[in-house]
Amino acid sequence: MNPVRFIPPDAVVALNATLPDTSFFREVGTARLIAADGAGQQLLERGLIPERIIGDLDSLPLEAVAAVYPPDRIVHDPDQDSNDFEKCLRYCRRQGMHSILVCGMHGGEFEHSLNNWSVFIRHARDINMCVYDAGRLGIPVHKELCLATRPGEIISLIPQPAAVLSTESLRWPLQREALGLGSREGARNQALTDRISINVHEGELLLFCDARTPQVPQIQNKGQTRAS
Repeated sequence: MNPVRFIPPDAVVALNATLPDTSFFREVGTARLIAADGAGQQLLERGLIPERIIGDLDSLPLEAVAAVYPPDRIVHDPDQDSNDFEKCLRYCRRQGMHSILVCGMHGGEFEHSLNNWSVFIRHARDINMCVYDAGRLGIPVHKELCLATRPGEIISLIPQPAAVLSTESLRWPLQREALGLGSREGARNQALTDRISINVHEGELLLFCDARTPQVPQIQNKGQTRAS
């Protein structure tokens, strides 16, 4: 199995929490920048101009933003059955953006972070996206994945919420073993060679590794994991 290919993202979705520094956004180059509600103000204060600011706008000071940002690029979506992250993802899909890098997943209220994770896991089943935070990537894995690595690179496998998996070339290998939130996780493992492989037999998980910005992994065959 060949290592997963990394590609430039179509879009970067910035959520209204702790965002990376300005250099991160400059590295992603031509990727379209989409801001969720108050993240738009954070970006504008850094001199970054998002393509759209989207949300119910309860965190966006409209008068201050309107002075430096075109009002027709602000998308007011009052739907209370979805959060601002999900509204941004709907916009990206309508615009044909298929590869998405997400930042600002957490910071502030803990329940807000958990809600963002739930939205991410749900939509990662059919959208090619991953999360960037503090120099690390969170990659959804639903089937099998081979990843080029550095020997000694920290690899964490966090079930969402449960998975049965096998691994190759990790310091602490798994052979059809079960992980589950509240029972057993797979954090802080290590790559032994220049590539590792993960085979998810049941369930799904997030693989955390060092970031390969400004690129994201191109995961094929999105969808629910098959039993094997």
